[in-house]
Amino acid sequence: MPGGYRSDADRADGDGAAEGNDRNFTARKIMDHINEKKIQGRLKKTAMIVAATGVILLAAAGFFGFFLLDPVEWADERTGTGGIAVYGLAVALFLLCLWMACSFALFRRDMGRLYQLAFYDRLTGAYHFSRFRQEAAVASEKSGNCTLVSLNIHQFKFINEIFGKEQGDRVLKAAADIISGALCVNEIFCRESADFFYLFLRETDRERVRQRLTAVMDRISRYGENTGCHILLYCGAVISDMEGERYSLEQMLTHVMFALAKAKETHQNNVWFFDSILHDKERLDHYVESHMYQALRDGEFALWLQVKRDLKTGKAAGAEALVRWEAGDGTSLRPDQFVPLFEQNGFCTKLDMYMVEKVCACIRGWLERGYVPLPVSVNQSKAALYQADYVRRVSDTAERYGVPSELLTLEILEGAALENAEEFDRTVCELREKGFQVSMDDFGSGYSSLNTLGSLHIDEVKLDRGFLREVSSGANERMCLVTEQIISLCKKLHIRTVVEGVETAEDDRMIRGWGCEAGQGYYYGKPVCAEEFTKQYIEK
Repeated sequence: MPGGYRSDADRADGDGAAEGNDRNFTARKIMDHINEKKIQGRLKKTAMIVAATGVILLAAAGFFGFFLLDPVEWADERTGTGGIAVYGLAVALFLLCLWMACSFALFRRDMGRLYQLAFYDRLTGAYHFSRFRQEAAVASEKSGNCTLVSLNIHQFKFINEIFGKEQGDRVLKAAADIISGALCVNEIFCRESADFFYLFLRETDRERVRQRLTAVMDRISRYGENTGCHILLYCGAVISDMEGERYSLEQMLTHVMFALAKAKETHQNNVWFFDSILHDKERLDHYVESHMYQALRDGEFALWLQVKRDLKTGKAAGAEALVRWEAGDGTSLRPDQFVPLFEQNGFCTKLDMYMVEKVCACIRGWLERGYVPLPVSVNQSKAALYQADYVRRVSDTAERYGVPSELLTLEILEGAALENAEEFDRTVCELREKGFQVSMDDFGSGYSSLNTLGSLHIDEVKLDRGFLREVSSGANERMCLVTEQIISLCKKLHIRTVVEGVETAEDDRMIRGWGCEAGQGYYYGKPVCAEEFTKQYIEK
């Protein structure tokens, strides 16, 4: 059977792994003009033309010999004029037929090469994605029961860089051979790009599919171990079942990528199946990405505020700005439903500056009404922080609204500081020179160190709620000691400390015992819209 199917046929060597995308692009261009039936049709048509031409020439020779030449000349000796003409014509016809036969053979060979280029990956012998897509579409239409699988080798480019391109090619060939050997009748696979494979399976039982795919990944990983390189694979799968969810091939191609993305979060050989939960997330992500720009223009991102409580006085010490997406159709989205996607697609930089402006407008309103304003902190993404004009834009916004810079605190996640501490601190210093406060959010959620506190010129540390949860459970006394020491060090460095996630009286008692300066959480007040916050904490 052909290369994409289960087969023991030899696979031709070819270009390296890094050229996979280029070859697939070439194949797709060729596929726009030809397909298998067209190739076969052209071969048949050419053969018929050659045969018809030969018959016509032979008929012409016969007509010439029997009707145009004089019988006497025809009967003459071999040296006669008629005999020479006939034999000369016969030789000419023979050479012409030989030329046409050779031309046909060359044409057939070239069409065969074109066929291989269009439909097969030269390195692994697997189908190109274009051919795979054709075959899978037809098969899925005939029988609704099938499974589409996406298989990706984690950070394959480093295998090429560390072990060399030839070793990378060997890994891809071995992976293709292992996949091919695991396929059943009428199951196909393709190499879509350098390190990415699609499989089309007839099996629809989830556990059976999981077992088969796990076995494939384990064999590929063992091959890597035997050759000295660690191979980690991610696998996503979507099942189309007549008795359950029925999907078209195009839908499956979309769904399987969501499953693969989920599998990549596990950092281990794992199979992740597309299901209703992922389907809902896919629909939500699509809604978010297709509406986010219009939502920003229409002002659908609303400012909410949550109070920070001063633990000494019991009064409101400030607030954290939170965002809620209140769509025009009445839909309300929580931050965790859209912020992670914004961080992936870069839209967070626009939302960050939008929220800075909303906070400045809110504080300006308090000042104009004669109220004593509270300082407000605004979460800022890593992408926004490293923009060249970030400090200028924040400063210009505050000046435009006439808001004193000390009333605005920029909260920046710990991860942004740890990634590039020197550049981070440079931006922090620029913000502080303008009078703004800088807070490190979620301290302790990553790989924080005491060196971080000593090297960065920050004004505030917000301890991750994970500290509180772990200590309050009583399971880790050492963590309690660590937390107390962090707070003590912050005091010596004149860095304010705020603990997030305070939900009970016991939590409040605990953080007071640590010597924390402020707390934030549902115990002190839940997030409310800006208008309600003004009534509860500003007007009083």
